[in-house]
Amino acid sequence: MSSLNLKGLNFTGLARLALAAGLTLSVSACFRPLYGPTASGESLQSVLASIDVPEVKWPDQQARIGHYLRSELIYALNGSGSATPKKYVLNLSLAQTLNTPIVDAQSGRAQSATLVGNLTYTLTTPDGATVITKGTATSQATYDRFEQRFASVRAAREAEIRLAKTLTEQVKTRLAATLQARS
Repeated sequence: MSSLNLKGLNFTGLARLALAAGLTLSVSACFRPLYGPTASGESLQSVLASIDVPEVKWPDQQARIGHYLRSELIYALNGSGSATPKKYVLNLSLAQTLNTPIVDAQSGRAQSATLVGNLTYTLTTPDGATVITKGTATSQATYDRFEQRFASVRAAREAEIRLAKTLTEQVKTRLAATLQARS
């Protein structure tokens, strides 16, 4: 026995089914895959590779995470390492905070910490005259603090790396969506 029961289906039922199928097919043409070719026919990967991520003079407390951010962005945008002519410049600004929600009552030391990062980015033309897109990516990374100082330092560093990777993925996805429709 078939799972599709056609006995009780009358003309209006067939019309509704045909209408639903037609709407589905017509709307499916509206969607474009994010990592498919751009509007100009150029591959999105080559458009992303044409973004320059310049060196930033980070404040001392942000130097390490700033280095991680820039390295992750360069790799995410141009993982091939090929020399591509740069059509865009990505300017970055980071605001980060450290929250310690759990404090041990006996020792007065924080048992965990949450590193919160807000990465503001602006994509411009190389001369800086035209802003293509701008926005802010926000994420957080939590880590445990230990009585052993070096274990806590290493946990904080790993949280910075995780935060940099998460922020990078957000920025890359937003840039890809913008450049997919623009290029």
